[in-house]
Amino acid sequence: MNAFSRRSFLASASAFSALGGCRSLGLCCGKPDLKFGVISDLHVTTPDTAGEFERALEHFRDRGADAVVVCGDLTDWGLRSDLESVAAAWNRVFPRGRAPDGRPVARLFCSGNHDYEGWWYGDMTMEMHALGYSEDDALSKLGFKKCWEDVFQEEWAPVRRRTVNGYDFISGEWHGYDKAPGFNALPAWMAAHSSAIDPDRPFFYFQHPPIVQTTGDSLREGGPADRLSLQVRAALAAHPNAISFTGHCHWTFNDGRSIWQDEFTAIAVPSMSYTTVPAGYENGSGGRRGKTPLIMPKIDARQRLEEAQGYFVSVYSDRVEVVKRDFEQAVDAGEWIVPLPAKASKPHAFRASASREPVPEFPSGARLKTYTFNCDTRAAHWAIAMALDFPAAVGRGWRAFDYEVRAVLADGTVALVKRFLSPAFHKLPKDEPAAMHFYCNVDELPQDAKYRFEVYPRNSFGACGAPLVSSFRRGCPGLGTAKHG
Repeated sequence: MNAFSRRSFLASASAFSALGGCRSLGLCCGKPDLKFGVISDLHVTTPDTAGEFERALEHFRDRGADAVVVCGDLTDWGLRSDLESVAAAWNRVFPRGRAPDGRPVARLFCSGNHDYEGWWYGDMTMEMHALGYSEDDALSKLGFKKCWEDVFQEEWAPVRRRTVNGYDFISGEWHGYDKAPGFNALPAWMAAHSSAIDPDRPFFYFQHPPIVQTTGDSLREGGPADRLSLQVRAALAAHPNAISFTGHCHWTFNDGRSIWQDEFTAIAVPSMSYTTVPAGYENGSGGRRGKTPLIMPKIDARQRLEEAQGYFVSVYSDRVEVVKRDFEQAVDAGEWIVPLPAKASKPHAFRASASREPVPEFPSGARLKTYTFNCDTRAAHWAIAMALDFPAAVGRGWRAFDYEVRAVLADGTVALVKRFLSPAFHKLPKDEPAAMHFYCNVDELPQDAKYRFEVYPRNSFGACGAPLVSSFRRGCPGLGTAKHG
């Protein structure tokens, strides 16, 4: 989606008058004080699955990184052998923790849920057993702290502070299925150590799960862990110079809500292994069992392990630049700029970001085609599909994040709302298909009523472009009484 680029930053500089002119923005000159890569969710299993991780490390090395941050789920099964494969990849690129020119490169890793628990997840267990591995090798069974320190030759603690080029990096570990100390220990740690953190320069906090009520992926997380996350959020809220990086949700940086600013700055880190397809969409996750009426195929992102993404961060005296990197296609995909001091302006507050993000529009002359066909639901029941075909809403460097389909009665009442993602929602704009194909079950459509379809392109903040509209039709009585065999 739309990046907050140098050009757009300069064009909107009047909005940040407190920062002054170009020199104050730091966009005319200057050398970064610190450069580091950020990735998450490696999900390494066997040695040959570390290739994408190793290529990312090579990219960071060649770009002059002083450090590499990994926000958890280094492994998939949570076995010691997995962790050894991660360490081996690191050592091939940074032997003895150094780049070829001799400069030190800090390894800043933290653990995620798979590193503790992957060995007993059902599908993980079957996969590792099929390949001859055993849960007897699980890190949490052998002693997580001991395994980490043996493999990485560094001290492990629930919360760690490391300093690179004078900038602090604080990490919180996964707290484990047994609720062992981890990122939940951060509030107490911050209370004890806050006086040692320089309030005049940014510090970087990273953990595996998103921090509740921050980035867009955090809004999809729920349950008891929110209580712990709220405590972490409160601990960071006292520090406007904090910039957090979190993973876990396997979400794409195409979502403009992947960066958030309020009391502090939070950034959601994409996955190196696969993109999650969220629920709530006709082609999203869920609805594979029982009596689901869903018929639109789920986007096949996990199985193909597509779209390894991450960030390259450069820290200057007056800004932090976060370049979005698509590792699969080996290209940069725009950047975000966080002005410093962070409390002076918040260009990535959701309201500000939403005002900048383009509202997608269909091409001139676009038409909506409707038709029906026989199919099976995801639960393998016979069904009739109502299909809508139309051109993609895509422009120069941007495209629709998702689409909303409405069935609207003749009196204007909205009888049904469906949403679906482009099959390339996690890819670059150039990969957007020229045409969109939406299906829904006719059982869900209005019966014995006159209605029409309206299709709206939406950006990641939910702003809609002008719709494509079908002619009116009437659903016959008894439409919803079809018997499923």
